[in-house]
Amino acid sequence: MRNRTCLTLLGVLTAATALAQTEPQKSPPLATVTPPPNVQTAGKIPAEKSPPPLTSPVAQTQGEITTPTPEDKNPQPPFDTRNMDTSVKPCDDFFLYANGGWIKRTPIPPEYSRWGSFNQLIEKNNDALHDVAERAAKETTATGPDAKKVGDYYASGMDEAKVEVAHARPLGDELKRIDGVKDRNDVLKEIAHLHTLGVTSLFGFTSGQDDKNSTMVIAQAYQGGLGLPDRDYYTKTDDDSKKLRDQYVQHVTKMLTLLGEEPKAAGEHAKKILALETSLAQASRTKVELRDPQKNYNKMKTSAL
Repeated sequence: MRNRTCLTLLGVLTAATALAQTEPQKSPPLATVTPPPNVQTAGKIPAEKSPPPLTSPVAQTQGEITTPTPEDKNPQPPFDTRNMDTSVKPCDDFFLYANGGWIKRTPIPPEYSRWGSFNQLIEKNNDALHDVAERAAKETTATGPDAKKVGDYYASGMDEAKVEVAHARPLGDELKRIDGVKDRNDVLKEIAHLHTLGVTSLFGFTSGQDDKNSTMVIAQAYQGGLGLPDRDYYTKTDDDSKKLRDQYVQHVTKMLTLLGEEPKAAGEHAKKILALETSLAQASRTKVELRDPQKNYNKMKTSAL
């Protein structure tokens, strides 16, 4: 059975390789073969050419047409045989046989914990969107309402001098609301208000398909409220975890100081924030528990909440 499966996979891969080498390609690739991130070693990703600018909604609304570049006319094949490592026997390790070349020449960038072809696509897409925003912001005469909106919005975030002058004043009204919280009802109202702003305070709330009835879209709530990545950061007692928590308190203290608090008061409040988040973490489910679909499916009526 093992040999039969291996030969089947090898046959498919051989056919794809032959097709990639003989068929002319008329469209740019969507992705390369992607190995899991844990097989790659940390390092710096080789420099890649930026993709040609995409035809954006802004350009489309103004009736602009993107001129194909030489890269468009000579796209890379969707299946690149350089991604393979033919020194590995396919029946010994088919994964490395199919992906070994890609793994060897594609180390994980130092700022990432994982890297794959979809990460590359996201980065290329972000570069293209950045170019669209940059061009819209630099236009001295507006070419249309959509382009102006994009340019103004992007420029407002890039005006660092104005941001420094404004300091935390744009958050003034929200901070006053938080300072005005006096009792439990005020807490509930403020949490609800923060969620309307996209701040997932204490828990997450979204909509999605019912796991047991895919024809229904229902409200979904999930645990949250932690500033650190995972509950284990709060519950572990090893020296590294304690050090991370100390650094987290320093970070929160700095953030509160930037909002206008005195350093001493900010430090005390940061410790209280850590204590609150630690309580939430202790009540949170572990990653293993979150993998249990039955345990995490607790459908109820809104009246029962």
